[in-house]
Parts: sequence; C-alpha cells; structure tokens
Amino acid sequence: MYQGEQTLLETRPTRLISFKYYVLMVLSWALSIVFLGGFIEQIPVIPTTPILGWSSNTIIAIFFAAVGLLSLLTAELGRAATHYIITDNKIIRQDGILNKRTMMVPYTQLEKVDLNQSLLQRVLRIGTLLVDTGDDHITIDMVPHPRKVQELLSQRMGRRAFGPR
Repeated sequence: MYQGEQTLLETRPTRLISFKYYVLMVLSWALSIVFLGGFIEQIPVIPTTPILGWSSNTIIAIFFAAVGLLSLLTAELGRAATHYIITDNKIIRQDGILNKRTMMVPYTQLEKVDLNQSLLQRVLRIGTLLVDTGDDHITIDMVPHPRKVQELLSQRMGRRAFGPR
C-alpha cells in the first residue's frame, strides 16, 4: 500500500466456504466416538485380534479422529490463505500461505461489480462478488454483507450499485 492510502475494508471468506470439510470433520469425529465408546462391539469383517495391543475399534476410532483433524486443518488453512483488502485506491486479493499470489485492481479499471447469492446465502447474508475490469476479474468469495461491499465498490467507481437493498 502507498503512503497515505486508507484501508476501507479488510476481510476473509466466511467459514461456509469450507462447509464440506466441516461436515466431514463432524461425521469423522462422531464415528470416532462411536467406535471408541464401544457402541459398535465388533464388525464381522474386521479382525478381532489386537494390533500392537490395541483393539480394532480403537484403531478405527483413531483413524476417524485423524481424518476429522485433517479436514479441520484443510478448512482453516484454506480460509486463512485468502485475504481481501479494499483501500481508497484499489482492490487487493491475496491468496496462499507459503506461495503468495496478489491481485490488485485500481478503481480506474473497474467496469462492473456483480453480486451472486443463492437463497441460503441471502438468508445468511453472505455472497460472492465478481469485480470485472473488462480484461480481467477478481472474485471475492463468500464475503459477509456482500451488498455493503458492492455498494462501497460501486461508489468508488463513481456510480451506485444496482439492485434492491
């Protein structure tokens, strides 16, 4: 950012962008509890001989717990890897944790700002903005209060956002 440039909005995608990973985490941990708690005594296909002193139920429970932890890490790292910054001069999208990718679009290049929301996204007040320059575009995924962000960007373009409030 340049000296004197002000940040108007700094945000990340909502956690709903990784919803499938959170569902997998909950299901995996529930299965882990089922196997660890002994709710399923023995599954006929799995050998009942202890491996390294652990029962087959304990090993299966550890497997599902590890899958749940891996899905949680995937969800959080995916969300943490994306960062949106809107300043008084430009829009910035930063992607990546180890390998960074930064896209910047000055307001002078903006042609339109489109808002896409499903019914569920409208209820949850989240949405995806497509910022178009004619030659290129930046997608701002699953941002909270997308109508306000669209209005902010449209005002910077010198025109009002379209659509009902």
